[in-house]
Amino acid sequence: MRHSNLVALGAMAALATAVAPTTSAVAVGPLPSPAGVAHRQDAAAATPAAAMIPTKRSVAIARARTWLTAWHGGPVPYSQTRFLNGWRTDCSGYVSMAWNLQNANGTPLNHNTDSMLRGGYGTPGPVVHPIGWGDLRPADAIGFLGAGSIGDAGHVMLFEQWANPGHTAYSVYEQAGDGGTHHRVHPITYNHYRPYRYNKILEG
Repeated sequence: MRHSNLVALGAMAALATAVAPTTSAVAVGPLPSPAGVAHRQDAAAATPAAAMIPTKRSVAIARARTWLTAWHGGPVPYSQTRFLNGWRTDCSGYVSMAWNLQNANGTPLNHNTDSMLRGGYGTPGPVVHPIGWGDLRPADAIGFLGAGSIGDAGHVMLFEQWANPGHTAYSVYEQAGDGGTHHRVHPITYNHYRPYRYNKILEG
């Protein structure tokens, strides 16, 4: 995760509507659409985490795409201390939003880059496992997770697809300090990152 200047609070553009999943349901649509503003909020959830909600790959990609235009028609600014509709606006908060991670009461559960792989920090345990580069599919993750990844040291991105036939570059949805939400291409050697998969991802 990387630092960026905090931005002024303001009303966000309404997002695409969707059916809000319950703790026992599959997430079936993009980010819900109540108008809201980025705001400060305690990072540690006071409520227990729910069992992981299965989320379809296409739904996770659709949710990630909404942040490209969710801030006055443009990308959501990056911050490790601000939130948008309950989701922290840094890289791990963004991927948590795309996968629709929730607390037991249905509120957003924001993992960090360490807890995604190892649990802890008030979360219910790891939500991803390592995979091989050849196994990557849309809505898998790429980054530096686990021990030593807290704060600016770690990063996580949502894989979209391979960018060339040789699989030497890939496109991702990413929340980063150089402009907030991005849809862009990185070489496979980028920062020596590794691929991961959400434990409850569904095909489709």
